[in-house]
Amino acid sequence: MALNLLQIASRALDEISSVNAPSFIIGNTSDDVARTLLAAAYKVGEELARDYDWQELSETATVTTSIGVSTYALPSGYERLASDTMWDAAQSRRMFGAKTKREWSEITNSVTSSGISYRWRLKGGRIQIHPTPESEFEFTYEYLSRIYCTSSAGVDREDGWTDDTDLPKLPADLFVAGIRFYFSDSKTLPRALLAGAEYDAIVKSRQNKNKPSETIDYSCSVVAPTARERRVLNIPEVIPY
Repeated sequence: MALNLLQIASRALDEISSVNAPSFIIGNTSDDVARTLLAAAYKVGEELARDYDWQELSETATVTTSIGVSTYALPSGYERLASDTMWDAAQSRRMFGAKTKREWSEITNSVTSSGISYRWRLKGGRIQIHPTPESEFEFTYEYLSRIYCTSSAGVDREDGWTDDTDLPKLPADLFVAGIRFYFSDSKTLPRALLAGAEYDAIVKSRQNKNKPSETIDYSCSVVAPTARERRVLNIPEVIPY
């Protein structure tokens, strides 16, 4: 069973015997412990979404172009693009980017146009493509979302924790350990350094297990030697002592 925000915060305080867990977090503005826990929960969620490409936060966007329009909005909750995933669905072709300013200037000012493959870049928080579409088509890409929690009904919380029953998209132990560390650190508790080391270890462990390892085919590197390449070792039948 998934832990909600209140349960996560309570578990974060389990090993801090000098602090009592509050009965509620969201809206508990008169309780210093509740305020500190909520601030830590926000911080943990934001840094986890920012610092690693978690598969739980990976999303796919589909954009339908308009004739004569070259720039398109990014989706709500967008954090960053996944590398090399921009795809022209109409032509089943890769869209090349992200282009640098120099490359874009060269592409857009050249006399000849590629005409077949689209190029793209990010500018002003929007996706810009070239050449400008002369017909409607769809392109897709993957991106990492900054939204790290949902309501109990599964609705994304774009602004972070909103209710005590909100659920994390990432494993709860990351939030338990992170909140425990930032709470301990803010209160200068003796175990803050240990809590930080535990948090780092859990983050590293979860990152290592978050995606399956890529299969490596070693057979392609094994080439049978030709007759000319074969060598016979000159080993005597009797090895002298």
